[in-house]
Amino acid sequence: MSGNGPSDAFEEINSEELLADLLSGGGTGQKAFARLVRITHNRFLGFIQRHLASPEECREVLQETYLAVHKGLPGFAGKSKLSTWVYSLAHHKICDRLADRDRRHQELTETHEGALTTEANQADRLAPVTAWDAAPDRVAARSAVETLIGKAIEALPPQARLVYQLRDVEDLSGEEAAVLMGITPENVRVQLHRARRQIVDWVQEKLSRVGTER
Repeated sequence: MSGNGPSDAFEEINSEELLADLLSGGGTGQKAFARLVRITHNRFLGFIQRHLASPEECREVLQETYLAVHKGLPGFAGKSKLSTWVYSLAHHKICDRLADRDRRHQELTETHEGALTTEANQADRLAPVTAWDAAPDRVAARSAVETLIGKAIEALPPQARLVYQLRDVEDLSGEEAAVLMGITPENVRVQLHRARRQIVDWVQEKLSRVGTER
């Protein structure tokens, strides 16, 4: 990887020269794409590895990301930084993998629960309530708050949501997030602070409504 760090790498792939070469097609376009892969490979592989444990799956997702980049380049309008666009494609590929995994897990869970239904219905429903029975309530409450936080994140303005995801979800540094988004580190800090505050306020407001409705 050329350059001394992520900032150097992102500056190189966000250059007008590289984008022009990528869009030119032919041998020049192929060389530019190989250069793009060489510059970003380790950086985006590391990003994917934060979410997926399997090395093979990480390599597959990275390959899918580059295929999506190659396919989508003719329609890339340059409204965002090239690095931001590649990041968003990788993020979507990761989400697709996790969603597929959740669906498979849910199917297995439902099958297992269905097999146990008869046995569960035969349990003693008149057994006295114990302290252990309170645990599911705590789990449900925690799950409800997590759901609200997810909705609060989705309710953020697009740029604030991306700043929050890059910093607090993806654990990128302020400098890395700034380079990816094409804004200053100070702007990242300001937007992150506002995003966190908005999430807290949004969740507290929803919880207060629940409390008054009881």
